[in-house]
Amino acid sequence: MIRLAFLASPFFRLSNAVKRAVATISKRYFAPKPSDHMYELGDWKNDRVVQTKYGLMAGYSDRDSWCWKGIPYATPPVGELRWKAPLDPVPWTGTRRTRRFGSSAAQFMLIFGAMGSEDCLYLNIWRPKSQEAELPVYLYIHGGGNSIGTSATSSYYGNAVAEKSNLLYISVNYRLGAMGWFFHPAVTGRGSPEDQSGNYGTLDLVKALEWVRDNIRAFGGDPSNVTIAGESGGAFNVLSLLASPKSKGLFHRAVVESGLSYIWSTEEAITQSERLLVALLIKDRKAENEEEAKQLISNMHNDEINEYFRSKSAFTITKNIPTRDFGMAKWRTIFTDGAVMPKEGYDRFSSEDWDNKVPVIIGCTKDEMKLFGYVRKNPRRNTREYDMVWNYHSLLWRASGVDEVAQKMVCHSDVRIYAYRFDWGSVDENGDSVLPGNRGRDLGAHHAAEIPFFLGMGSPDLNRLVGRTHTKQNKPGREKLTDLCMRYLANLSKTGNPNGEELPHWPAWDNTEGKEKILVLDAGFNELRLSYLSEMITVQSVFGLVNAELEEPERVKVLAMLDDFIPSRE
Repeated sequence: MIRLAFLASPFFRLSNAVKRAVATISKRYFAPKPSDHMYELGDWKNDRVVQTKYGLMAGYSDRDSWCWKGIPYATPPVGELRWKAPLDPVPWTGTRRTRRFGSSAAQFMLIFGAMGSEDCLYLNIWRPKSQEAELPVYLYIHGGGNSIGTSATSSYYGNAVAEKSNLLYISVNYRLGAMGWFFHPAVTGRGSPEDQSGNYGTLDLVKALEWVRDNIRAFGGDPSNVTIAGESGGAFNVLSLLASPKSKGLFHRAVVESGLSYIWSTEEAITQSERLLVALLIKDRKAENEEEAKQLISNMHNDEINEYFRSKSAFTITKNIPTRDFGMAKWRTIFTDGAVMPKEGYDRFSSEDWDNKVPVIIGCTKDEMKLFGYVRKNPRRNTREYDMVWNYHSLLWRASGVDEVAQKMVCHSDVRIYAYRFDWGSVDENGDSVLPGNRGRDLGAHHAAEIPFFLGMGSPDLNRLVGRTHTKQNKPGREKLTDLCMRYLANLSKTGNPNGEELPHWPAWDNTEGKEKILVLDAGFNELRLSYLSEMITVQSVFGLVNAELEEPERVKVLAMLDDFIPSRE
């Protein structure tokens, strides 16, 4: 290895920028490369010890599954690798123990404060104990608005998917917030197109999929049959992977749970980075106010701005970004940079240039936004205004995250899209719900309500926030709906079609007026309650509905509250 340490001696008075460049060159070009130490990939032997391309790993027995936690899928993106495209993981010698989760991404939680680490690029695997190889792979991306969250929670454990559905299940961490999506010419204006993209969280997930492609056979998985899935922020990322040319060929089906089709320009990304720079300068007392901070910035060279941003810890950066519901950052993520994400954004889905034409399950819950209304307590619960505001909010979520996306995707005759609306917990036409007390009206089929049904993991973590919703009384119907959802998802993963023997038919989305488009997933206390929707809605049609159904002054008040109808928007 070439030694460059002498360049840091007193005889060489180099600028910090040059020193950083030297360090980056050393890491990228003179450090031992993974390819220099690649191991022969091992065969699946129904054993906790597996041989990957980067070294031996020892997992453990987790009930009827084998489990491996905290597997590095990339080099830690720290130091000079912050705000860079991820690199392949560094190989190791000996046997790596994988009984504990790797660090969650650096974030700032309302209750817990600073948590996680920039060294966060780890994934976890569960698979059934069996000799069977070539299992379909189900890779799950956690939610949290791309600014909070982790795969290290019981809600995302893979036992049930592995054991009940006979799939190989993977959960994954990725860079969040301003560490995962950051664009500023002074900081990101050099390097490869990927380094300059600002979409580092997206690239982390691409790197995880590349790791799966290269290593999953050692665990008995099939790299030619990979399903990506995610909820909320995780679904935003599934949509971004569906649109990105960088992920071409790395997955073969997709599940989008409560996603939104919002994507931002690089100009908007620069604006928010400038706001962050202003906030940091004021926090450091380098400026008294916003006007002084902007004046100071106008006199800073790019190298100074770059050095200043990089001198700040991830937690300092995170703490200086405003937050909204559940502590999620007011930070726009996923940028149309032209390299990682196409300039036309999600209009790519209706273009012949769309690379990732795969079968997709896409949907939302009926009462998506009531969870946010429940927490905000505005308008007051159990009022007509509360019902109206959050019902319209939820329709807007569906329009943006389901109907408008599906309409674009099915422009291609070779793409099959299966849409759902999850209604379990919502009030029926009589005002009744399977949820206890007033929770049917207050929460209904709220955001994230489908997660335990899709992953088979029992009571949701949200119980700690909203109270118990899974009860002994609603257990029979709940278990039947869970079984149905998991069978649909397993079929999609295995064949590309959720339909199967003895399952209610799930029609593919059809843009033709009057054709069935959406399967409604619901259950009463004891039995399934399935139905179909034929109408298609758009954001514009929902606002038209508000204007048609309401009169003044109610209309003006509701429209004002709908102006900021998506939590990830500012």
